[in-house]
Amino acid sequence: MGAVACLYGDAGHGKTVALQYALSQLPEPVRVRRVHVGVHPSVPELRRVLADALELKRLPHATGAADLMLLDALRQPRVLVLDEAQRLPVPALEFLRQLWDHPDTDVALLLAGAGAERALRRVPALASRVLTWELVPRLGQAAVRPVMEAFHPLWGQVAPVDMAWVEEHVGHGNFRTWAKVTSHLTAEVYGQARAVVDRPLLERVCARLTGPV
Repeated sequence: MGAVACLYGDAGHGKTVALQYALSQLPEPVRVRRVHVGVHPSVPELRRVLADALELKRLPHATGAADLMLLDALRQPRVLVLDEAQRLPVPALEFLRQLWDHPDTDVALLLAGAGAERALRRVPALASRVLTWELVPRLGQAAVRPVMEAFHPLWGQVAPVDMAWVEEHVGHGNFRTWAKVTSHLTAEVYGQARAVVDRPLLERVCARLTGPV
């Protein structure tokens, strides 16, 4: 039976980057497909986007026949990633449970999003089938430097005291904010053979996010 996993954490904590990294570590030739859902999708809408992700050209109009076609496609090993899972209402989540309860399902389902864990717990029968719950937390002080150095090599030349200043003034453990600072920094030093990232540059960049410092 296909496994179900949940990746969750508050907005801006780096779930998307963490997810992309985890998927990049999967052995080849694992097939990964993304499921794109709207806000509060109905079961027919979810059925359609699942069919798109599974590369089914056309589902039968009859519900029973359509679900049999989905189940047949779910026999093939692959990973389905459903982002913004907190958008799913209870009927849609119950529909997923029914599909992943089938003994022939061999597709891993990864449900991700800010609040995804709360959405899943509204359907205890589905929550009980989650193999692993992975929280992406706010960056702690000790994690900021290694995480950002791995994210972009520019941070490897920044003095620890200056990184601490960025964290105190704008970062606040939020990966998305750090990514914005990184984007501004790379734009500032683009084309420079030996870029120097010092406090004045950091202050100028951070001011674009918060106003004058």
